[in-house]
Amino acid sequence: MVNIIEKTIAELLDELITTSLKCWFAQETVCSESDPQKVAEAAKLAQETNARRNALMRAINNKLDPENQILGKTYG
Repeated sequence: MVNIIEKTIAELLDELITTSLKCWFAQETVCSESDPQKVAEAAKLAQETNARRNALMRAINNKLDPENQILGKTYG
């Protein structure tokens, strides 16, 4: 597996799209499933994919504008 820092912008965008879809489907399962075990598994996957999605967005931002790195939340 290629390190996130070594990936091209195109590779990062491709993974971001895939990761966002996985996260969305996991969140849908959390909201619609009645089996507690499946809800727990989906919730864990949603958290993991959301963390990866955030890392990918930061990596894309850093590649596009290395001078203007936002390290935290941008809302007030």
